[in-house]
Parts: sequence; structure tokens; C-alpha cells
Amino acid sequence: MKSFLQKYLWLVALAIGGAGALLIWFCLPHQSEIDEFWWLIVKFIIFFFAVIGISFFPNKTKYGFLLTILPFFPFLMLIIPRASYYGIFGTLGTPAQGEMYTNLYFLCYPLIIMSVAFAYRMGGGKPGRSIKICTAGILMIFSGLLDLSFNTAHGEPLAKSLDYAYHIIILFGRPLTWTEGLVFCLCHFVVIAIILALPLDKWIEKLGLVKADAE
Repeated sequence: MKSFLQKYLWLVALAIGGAGALLIWFCLPHQSEIDEFWWLIVKFIIFFFAVIGISFFPNKTKYGFLLTILPFFPFLMLIIPRASYYGIFGTLGTPAQGEMYTNLYFLCYPLIIMSVAFAYRMGGGKPGRSIKICTAGILMIFSGLLDLSFNTAHGEPLAKSLDYAYHIIILFGRPLTWTEGLVFCLCHFVVIAIILALPLDKWIEKLGLVKADAE
């Protein structure tokens, strides 16, 4: 039993935490009020299992740092699009619109990226890989992945054009169609793959910025 826990505690805990997250999302009401005390207990238990899964997750794999990029996907494809819809579009034409946009895109998401990279670095990660995590995260938001996911995050049909992707409009002088946006996005992921493959840490070591160490 001890051997099993040493090997698979992280997996069991993450499985329970993941299943619990789906339970919360699909079965419990999305509201700020707490009508039933057991709702709070269930959420704390599920959070506890998720924390255990993360805390005991295997961290000795050579390319494990790539896993730190995975959380950016649900943020860009679900959480931030929904926050944008209810926050920004609920404040159209008011000063609060700019405040919401600034806080979400210029503070919240960049801080998420840097927090993930900082946690990786504090856990013994190399500087080059920390740079790769941040670079991948920022290129993902500029790729248009969020804009492509905006409608689907709310269960709506695909948008005919990306009228709200202002960072793309300024590059092309017009909104891209959804298909053009998809190509634009995929090109960014090619660039991300190239950056992730670069031997940044070896270059950093050659520059004498850090001491060379074994993989």
C-alpha cells in the first residue's frame, strides 16, 4: 500500500480533484450565495485533493516543464473569454470597460504567466525554461486563441469574423475571418514550438550567466 501511494497518490488525488471540478461546474449552481453548507464542504474537499495531486506530481521528468504551459489553455479558451463577456461587454460605453480590459489582459493574465514561471523556477527550474514558459504564454494570447474560443466558451456558434481581436486588426487593417484567424493562431504555435526547442539554457551557460550543470 505504501509503495502504491508513493507511485500513484498524485494520480488518484488529481483524478478525484478533476472529477470533483466537473461536479462543481455542471451540478452546482453558478452563484455567489451559498444556499447549502455542504456545497462549501464539497468544494473544500475537492480543492484539497487537487492540491495533493499537484504537490505530489512527479517532477523529475526531463520535459516536465512543458506541463506548466497547460493551464494557459483553459484560461484562454474558457475562463478569460467568459470573464470578458460578463465583465467587458457588461460595461460597454462606460469607464469601467477600460478598467476591466486593463485588469484582465494587462494584469491578471501576465501575472498568471509569471506566477507559473516563478513557481517553476523556485522549484529548481532552469532560467531558459522559465523564459520559454513566459514566452509561450504571451504568444498564446497574441495568437488569437482566446478570440477563436470566445463564442464557443459561451456555447454560441463560431464567429464569422474576429471583430473584437483588436491586436490582430491593427496588424492586418481589418478583422480576420474565423478561418483566417485559425491559420494565424496555428502559425503562432509553430513559432512557440521552435522557441521551446531552442537550447536557451546552453546559450545562457555559454554566456556565463549561470553555472553549467547536468540535465
